[in-house]
Amino acid sequence: MQFNLTFPVIPIGVFSDSSKIVTIAGIFLQYGINCIEVTLRTPQALTCITALRKSFPKLLIGAGSVLSKDDFMASVDAGATFIVSPCISDSLIELSHKFTQVQYVPGFTTPTELAHALQSGCTMVKFFPAEYSGGAKLLKAIIEPFVSFTFSIIPTGGIMPSAIKQYLALPNVIACGMSYIVDSTLIDNNDFQALENRIKETLDSITH
Repeated sequence: MQFNLTFPVIPIGVFSDSSKIVTIAGIFLQYGINCIEVTLRTPQALTCITALRKSFPKLLIGAGSVLSKDDFMASVDAGATFIVSPCISDSLIELSHKFTQVQYVPGFTTPTELAHALQSGCTMVKFFPAEYSGGAKLLKAIIEPFVSFTFSIIPTGGIMPSAIKQYLALPNVIACGMSYIVDSTLIDNNDFQALENRIKETLDSITH
């Protein structure tokens, strides 16, 4: 599938209100961000994905924290265009090969896990939890031996705007996954002004 991001950032959030997530995605689009990841950590997550797909047909919508085949299939049925796991799952990798229009993104932390994913045919992977595992310096060291593979990386986990450029400077890194932008407290408090401020802060860190 085509994974065309307008900015190298993927907002990641825990959502339980489908009308609220449509409002939030609308704000992202106003700033040119055409992607959002909904983690499957609430009973309403799939409903939120469906609401996004109906409201924004061209939006890149991800389902995160996917750990089972049932969750994978339910996410695809809800309208997700990419599926993200925090780990390597052989069963999900095998399942993903059946869906040419859905991008599967398993997570890795070590060279062994990265090798496993790449040798299993994965073309996009998530470095997780990025900042808690050693940050951009560790990622640089991990990927250096894998020059014979063609793949993309999305570092995720604890990344703040000030660290984005360190990751984007590395080969293979196409975007950073960021929960900072859509912090649960902001969502719960309907603090959309703070949300916009974090969007501006993040985009400024990329462009300046």
